[in-house]
Amino acid sequence: MEPVQTADTGNTGETGPIQRPRVHLPEWLVGLGGLAVLGGLFLPWAGDQSAVESLSVLKLLVLLGGLAAVAVPIVVASSAKTDLPVVWETFLSTFMILILLLLTIRLVWPPAAGLESGFFTVAAGSLLLTVAGWFSVAREY
Repeated sequence: MEPVQTADTGNTGETGPIQRPRVHLPEWLVGLGGLAVLGGLFLPWAGDQSAVESLSVLKLLVLLGGLAAVAVPIVVASSAKTDLPVVWETFLSTFMILILLLLTIRLVWPPAAGLESGFFTVAAGSLLLTVAGWFSVAREY
């Protein structure tokens, strides 16, 4: 007699014979936004200096947000339950709203040397990962 196969296949995220991907498009976009943020830190930020060359509190916060965003697909893929990724993404999206507010203030009052491509790359990546993070969290509910 064959064993009865149930719809619950354990903590692998699978139901029945159809496998669902653990990492969805919003999580990949959060990771991509994190890579853009990290890459923007190495581009010219103000004048000819990159953010890495002239590290400030804002740039350190951006660095932490970018690293956390790159970790989102890894956290989602490795977590057996959805509670950790939802908390991670909610915290990260809220944190990045604060970063976007600080970047907007920097845009309104730019440094004397002006803002370069690195700043705008970081701002675009931050916006992407914030919006994608909220879509990802909304998908879980």
